[in-house]
Amino acid sequence: MKLTALALCLPLLWGCWDSTDIQQENIHIAEVIDYQDGEYHFYGEVADLGGQSRKGGAGGQGNLNFSIIKASGETYTQARDDLNRKSSRPVYLGALKVLIFTDRLAFQDVEEYLNRSRTQRNTRKSLKIITSADEPEDLLKAELDNASSVGLAIDNIQDNLMKEGSSFFVDIGDLLEALAVKKVGFLIPAMGVVDSHITLTGYTVFENGKKVGFIPQDQRRGVVFFLNPHGSFHYEVILNSNRYELDVTLNNKKITTTYADEELMIQIQMGFKAVLNYASTAQPATIGDREALQRLLEEAVLQDIVQALDTSQKEYALDYLGIYRYFRAQHNSTFKTIDWKQAYSEAMTEVTTDVTLVRSELPQEP
Repeated sequence: MKLTALALCLPLLWGCWDSTDIQQENIHIAEVIDYQDGEYHFYGEVADLGGQSRKGGAGGQGNLNFSIIKASGETYTQARDDLNRKSSRPVYLGALKVLIFTDRLAFQDVEEYLNRSRTQRNTRKSLKIITSADEPEDLLKAELDNASSVGLAIDNIQDNLMKEGSSFFVDIGDLLEALAVKKVGFLIPAMGVVDSHITLTGYTVFENGKKVGFIPQDQRRGVVFFLNPHGSFHYEVILNSNRYELDVTLNNKKITTTYADEELMIQIQMGFKAVLNYASTAQPATIGDREALQRLLEEAVLQDIVQALDTSQKEYALDYLGIYRYFRAQHNSTFKTIDWKQAYSEAMTEVTTDVTLVRSELPQEP
């Protein structure tokens, strides 16, 4: 009965394989890559078809259980070989849900691993990547509410945050593109165990494949508006001693760049839709109230966007917000020769925001 349940469960998660394929592969769901004491360390979260692992039966995965395989070596090749030798079946990476870089590896360098992924068997360019400051075994042994696998849990969290607009995810293809450009940086979402739950903690800032900084999650709103086309957050504003709560969602974005006399100008226009959900004092919202709320929200959103720009330009002198894509599309020949890092860090910026209150859950005066 157990094998029957697994045969039904696995195709739902990773596609339809026949039972022979399932029995003959060590199916990795998550991998953690670490660097410590001069060695690379691999931790694989593996679907355990024998049902002997420490986990099982939670989150709708039936009898699917998971175990952890650890391996190490002085090089990536040696670490991968050690992992293969410790695996009871051939390692299958095509079902990987998430690749996790530890902070130690992030400071060391992630570019070599990403470049190796181009030729690594079964590794998909669409594979999500996160970083974590947690110890690998602590993360992989975290208690989970609605999943039996850390890899599945992280994948679900990343998807949900992207869909609701409060974060974004990156995959191998995204990072390989940024590394190929060489003039830009990139962000990788960071996750860890907080209050016994796996959660988004912020974003790790990378330049030339190495960690150079960190943006905490409570400073992420402006960043997300650049990197998620449907960015959406809850805002609170005070008007006439009344506290209002609204959902503000990015509706449109236009970024225009000009370059003349070796000076870069970046003009950013973002439009938002807002929904009024709550007021601390229940009273009808007048037309004047709605107009005033729109102005307050425009200022609040503007501050978040400007903060994100200032941090990237002044603190890191690094374009990890994707502005280069607009400049390259608008001035391709110039982009090939320009010192983009310097031009971006010294660029003049002009940001305008527009917020339209499209719906209110509160009573309104005519």
